[in-house]
Amino acid sequence: MQESSSVEQPRRRLLPRFIVRHWQGDAPFWLSLLGWTLALTISVYVVSTLWLTKWSLQDTPVSRMTQGVIVIMLIASVAIWQLVGTWRASSSTKAPQRWWITRWIARLLAAMVCAAGFLMLSGIPPGMKSLYEEATDQDWIGQNGYSVTIENENLVITGHLAWGVLDAVARELSNHPGIQMFVLNSPGGHVGVGTRLYDMIKARKLDTYTTEMCASACIIPFLAGNNRYLQKNAKLGFHAVGGEAGNSITAGTDKVLSIYRASNVPEPFIQRMLATPIESAWYPTPKQLIAANVVTELVQ
Repeated sequence: MQESSSVEQPRRRLLPRFIVRHWQGDAPFWLSLLGWTLALTISVYVVSTLWLTKWSLQDTPVSRMTQGVIVIMLIASVAIWQLVGTWRASSSTKAPQRWWITRWIARLLAAMVCAAGFLMLSGIPPGMKSLYEEATDQDWIGQNGYSVTIENENLVITGHLAWGVLDAVARELSNHPGIQMFVLNSPGGHVGVGTRLYDMIKARKLDTYTTEMCASACIIPFLAGNNRYLQKNAKLGFHAVGGEAGNSITAGTDKVLSIYRASNVPEPFIQRMLATPIESAWYPTPKQLIAANVVTELVQ
């Protein structure tokens, strides 16, 4: 008996006292109901979901899936914890002075809060599935295909900017440290892939070159070039930043604008880009591209 008590004491010290007291039903009735079931639990739900939906270009599909797992575990744990604690605290043994209807209303509220938590979690698995498809290039962007090859001292990217492009590029840069230029011929893809390619090119002070067409998210790494070449008859296509949610569009737009402005692209050109719907593309003339400092030299 003494041994069991000595084991229980260290366990209690590992957790805040209120967590253990509420779980055992020892917290005051109204504190369990109003404090832990309603105020604390709902606050955890709101903060967790806001954190999960606050999209950033620094979040890869893998990091987003990790965040999803954390939120699932946190909300599920808190939902069950508040339900068990309030159920125990409202028992006739723990709260004999309360009317039976008061105790059962407390249990009903706790059950509703628990159900609300699991209802919120029901939307996460489909999102996790989409993120897994992105991470493994099974989404529509990855399925459209891409290639990363080496031609002389040039690293050539063709096809869509799927997440797998980053690993392929990093591998080729490691195997070919003498790379001088990125040749970009892509209709676009994930904005997060474009920004990471931008960082790679910028850090190495490499040139960029388009021989056919570079559009949408492909423009981001193109602007990283120390010198930015465009072959005659090749095209650069621009449109506003797209996304599946408002916060992703906002985060993507903010990052893209910072890149454009760091490249000294004039504001009228930027506003024309933002005004172009994502379903279409604006293809400026070579003269417009040079005047806007997007292209530094045309190649015949």
